[in-house]
Amino acid sequence: MPEVPALALAAWRLQLTALLLGLGAAAQWRDLPPADRARAASSLPLLAGSGACLGVHFGAWVWGLQHTSLTHSLLMVSATPLLLAALALATGSPMSRGELGGAVLGLAGAVVLSVGASSGSEERVGLPGDLASLLASAVMVGYLSVGRRLRQWMPIFVYAFPVTGIAALGLTAGALLLEPVSLTGGGSRGVFGWLAAPHYAGWVLYLALGPGIVGHTGFNTLLRYLSPLTVALAFQMEPLVGSLIGWAAGVMAAPGPLTYWGGILVLAATVMVTWASTARERLEREGGAGADEREGGGGGGGGAAEVGEGGGVGGGKEGGREGGKAVALGVRKGAERAGDGAA
Repeated sequence: MPEVPALALAAWRLQLTALLLGLGAAAQWRDLPPADRARAASSLPLLAGSGACLGVHFGAWVWGLQHTSLTHSLLMVSATPLLLAALALATGSPMSRGELGGAVLGLAGAVVLSVGASSGSEERVGLPGDLASLLASAVMVGYLSVGRRLRQWMPIFVYAFPVTGIAALGLTAGALLLEPVSLTGGGSRGVFGWLAAPHYAGWVLYLALGPGIVGHTGFNTLLRYLSPLTVALAFQMEPLVGSLIGWAAGVMAAPGPLTYWGGILVLAATVMVTWASTARERLEREGGAGADEREGGGGGGGGAAEVGEGGGVGGGKEGGREGGKAVALGVRKGAERAGDGAA
């Protein structure tokens, strides 16, 4: 839909997605304990930050796609795993060689996917579009990091609804301020224009249900169990999945061989990172448990040394040699030596 301004188009998708997520959020909120409700309310700044990142991601990605080639856009947006790895290295966060290697392999798969998805025409390549696509990739780091933190305890719809709603509100406001659209305009000239245009409504419904509910909400569900790096790599499967869905719907040609090979590389990278991060976390847990055991053992050893020393003092030479025996034995022997000396 190139005739629809970028921010308005991004807002359309999230508007309907937020409405659908709201239904699930209402049901989960009713079952949420009062303590978790208060905790969710105190997390509003993080939810707002995640929503801002999501809004910038979609706005920059759609705008960039309209101002550069598909190949360049996919390459720039696929930089998220490398940016996550770079952030982990810069902040000293744990990062194994397997995770770093998986991120690089994922980038290679993204390159193959982008070439396979491209029509081969590069006449629309532009630096502003490339930079906008790179910005879309960068803000995903914040979005995934916040999601990983909150999804450890927050139900999926309670998390996804405010995040998506904030992103939709921001994009709607941005479209009204920056693009030739209005609140009451129809079609491509309205921030809610898809509601009155059946042609657009069908596409928005697909984007909300498919990439929105199944895609992004599914990935947010996985953030409770997988690292942001693993989920970011899984996001790179979108070109392959989107091509297959478009082909099944009869609106796109069948994916070419490069799309499949790129998908295989990204899948391999995702498995590699998942395995490596799981192994690293297991070693970290075992290392922490081992340190605790060593500390406990050191304390017991100290007590045994004190017993041995006590036995040596009480029993003279024999107590020194038998320092590992019971304290009572040392005391008895000391008393006998004391009696001999008195005699």
